[in-house]
Amino acid sequence: MRRLTRAAPAKINLGLQVTGRRPDGYHELVTVMQTLELADEVSVEAAPTVSGRPSLPGLAAEDDLALRAAHLLRRTLGVTSGARVSVEKRIPAAAGLGGGSSDAAAVLAALNQLWEAGVDHARLSQIGADLGSDVPFLVRGGTALATGRGEHLRDLPPAPMRHVVLVRPDIELATADVYAELRPSEWSDGHQTIALADAITDGCLPADLLGNDLTPPAIRLAPVIGYLLDELRAAGARPALMAGSGATCFGLFADISTAEKAVERGHATGHWTHLTQFRPAADA
Repeated sequence: MRRLTRAAPAKINLGLQVTGRRPDGYHELVTVMQTLELADEVSVEAAPTVSGRPSLPGLAAEDDLALRAAHLLRRTLGVTSGARVSVEKRIPAAAGLGGGSSDAAAVLAALNQLWEAGVDHARLSQIGADLGSDVPFLVRGGTALATGRGEHLRDLPPAPMRHVVLVRPDIELATADVYAELRPSEWSDGHQTIALADAITDGCLPADLLGNDLTPPAIRLAPVIGYLLDELRAAGARPALMAGSGATCFGLFADISTAEKAVERGHATGHWTHLTQFRPAADA
């Protein structure tokens, strides 16, 4: 039987500003997102119906984004073909790295190829928006400016390459809890992240334009995040930020030897630590 395999890369937010709350209860965002070489591996194989094990132990099939993506695409396209979906997890779950959303995006792209549906990236992104705010970006990845809930995208040129040291504490932060903790006084106007997108377009990545409005509320919920950010800065990260809504933290390094020393320092803290780098967009 025909089988296709695709990478489902992790993502970080180089800039994330919250500009207010929407009538639907979600928050308005201005964010620059970047995919990483760290990735899950998603496989799809021709089958009579859609099937597969959930990607995480204890996760119900109806809550698994990869399986939901397969059912959604089949229903949306009206195809009668099926597929068996499998995911080899490498991205930590509930870590702010977009692992589940990326699995869903990879399934959409892989099934589009397996079923020879001929759907372009823009349409796949529209379909993916029903699965989560990060899915539209992760259909193609690379570097992009996102607004709204994250579904309105403007592709950017590849950001200047950086080595990325990820450090994840042994805790989980629910995205809803972090947003609930965010105070209106911590909202921004989004101009800093727009300036970051413009700088990337010009081939620059100024450390002082990177930031994440969700960091203060996350630190209030999990003070260890502040400690890990300080550790990354002490190791030479320029800058050190929190990934998404947490709890993973990351540091950017232009020099590989400094990044490797930061990994050693991260391992010494006893937390999961991984060295990766920016990943460009998937081929159009």
